[in-house]
Amino acid sequence: MFKILYPAQDTSIYESSKTLNTGLDEILEIGKRDTTGGTSYLKSRSLVQFDLTQVNSALSKYSVNIEDCKFFLQLYTTHAVNLPSTYSIEAKILGNSWDNGLGFVNSNPIITEGCTWAYPISGSNWTSGSQNLEIANGSNLFIKGTGEGGSYLEQSPDTGLQLIFSQSFSQITDLDTAASTRNTDIYMDVTSAIRTWQSGSNGVDIPNYGFLIQFSDATEAATNKHGYVRFFSRETHTIYVPKLLMLFDKSSFATGSLNEFNIESYKIYTDLHKEYLDTSVNKIRIFVRDKYPQKSPTNLFPETAVKYLPSGSLYSIRDAGTDEVVIPFNDNYTKISCDSTSNFINLDMSGLMPERYYRLIFKVTSGIYDEFIEDDFYFKIVR
Repeated sequence: MFKILYPAQDTSIYESSKTLNTGLDEILEIGKRDTTGGTSYLKSRSLVQFDLTQVNSALSKYSVNIEDCKFFLQLYTTHAVNLPSTYSIEAKILGNSWDNGLGFVNSNPIITEGCTWAYPISGSNWTSGSQNLEIANGSNLFIKGTGEGGSYLEQSPDTGLQLIFSQSFSQITDLDTAASTRNTDIYMDVTSAIRTWQSGSNGVDIPNYGFLIQFSDATEAATNKHGYVRFFSRETHTIYVPKLLMLFDKSSFATGSLNEFNIESYKIYTDLHKEYLDTSVNKIRIFVRDKYPQKSPTNLFPETAVKYLPSGSLYSIRDAGTDEVVIPFNDNYTKISCDSTSNFINLDMSGLMPERYYRLIFKVTSGIYDEFIEDDFYFKIVR
């Protein structure tokens, strides 16, 4: 099962304009820009924070433990320039609170109130190296920074708590056409961060100030690697808002007196409605029947007999307009359930964009065979 969260605030900070606030801009930027003819590069980083009260609500509502959940940070690319063939992006746990602000990257005059490269909050400084502070006695967790460009948590001595999250990117070349492609979207496992914010470390509460997202330290330091990538922010007027995707398993599988389907000949039907409210949680029934039912003296109406899909079957959700994957197939968290009536899935619609159409796709696995069912399983989310 899934829950989608959207940012409470996000912004970008620029070394080239240290007092510029961009809290209301539609773009987030990460990168290094050449402003001196190749002698030095000025960095840009982004900050994203989520309100985790929705996580607490989901844990309570669905009776799941945080240790049984996975969390993925998602950012969607709008533009990329001069990126190196290989690079990494890191998300660090922020060490200072910050104010989103009301600025834009092209504000004239610039707006300086709010989070900037120089200040997390107007009149307050980012933690510097000489101010590395243990957040609580005995926690081994320190706020680290250079006095500008953000601060983040570091553990010393390191006891294995993950505080920095990374995703690597590389250019892919088609051997037949020599064309190069790359996927620059961020899909990063940040499970440890959410668990740390929710449960603390060694009995110490860790405040949730969000993530500092940047090129990795190695990429930022490399003189032969520069360029930048821009992502849609929460202010975008598109579907590509940054997300925190929460995944957990609430599936169950008990077939009762149902018979298993025949992979050689079957048809899937659902009780999917045309519309669902954006606040609703719904059970969607999936009915599997023989494609060419055969009558017999003991089965006069075989077309009504419901079969069940194998226990490894999965579902995915795509945006019907863009074909963007909203919920990907996942062997652990998007399993199709079954009871004595039929197969089914439970969908929490609260994170899906209202006034948009979506479609369900089913992945049926039987032995060594995978089959994808992409019939007209469309539905709309309404306010």
